[in-house]
Amino acid sequence: MKKKTQKEILIESADDVIEMIENDFSYKSIATKFSVDVREVNYFVNHSQFSARAREALSNSADRAFDKAEEALLNINVGDDNAIITRQRELAHHYRRKAAVKNRNKFADSHKIQAEVKDTSSTNSWLGEVLSEIDNNK
Repeated sequence: MKKKTQKEILIESADDVIEMIENDFSYKSIATKFSVDVREVNYFVNHSQFSARAREALSNSADRAFDKAEEALLNINVGDDNAIITRQRELAHHYRRKAAVKNRNKFADSHKIQAEVKDTSSTNSWLGEVLSEIDNNK
C-alpha cells in the first residue's frame, strides 16, 4: 500500500481542514492535527483545488475576529475602572490585528489609510470648489 503524501492527507480531509480554518485554528495547529508540515497547510489554502473555499473560510474567520473586537469595545461600561477599560481595548486591538492578518485587503490599516486619503482628496477638491464659489459670491 502506497503511503499518502501530505497534500493527499489534507485533500482527503478538506472539509475538516476548512472547518478548522473557519473556527480560527492556526496553520500550525492544523498541521499538527494532520501530521503535516505548515507549508502544506499554506499550499492547501492558497493553491489547492480547495483554495477558494479555504480562503472564504479564512475571510469568515477574519470577519468574526473583527466582530469580537467590536464586542470587546462595546463591553466597556460607564464606571468601569481603568484596568477593565485597558483590558477591553487591548483585547479589541488583538482581535483587530488578527482580522488584519487573516484578511489584509479588508482589515489592514494601510488599506484603510489609503482609502481615507482617496476620500479626503475628493472631498477636498469638492470643498475647494464650494469655498471658491462662496468667495466669488461675496
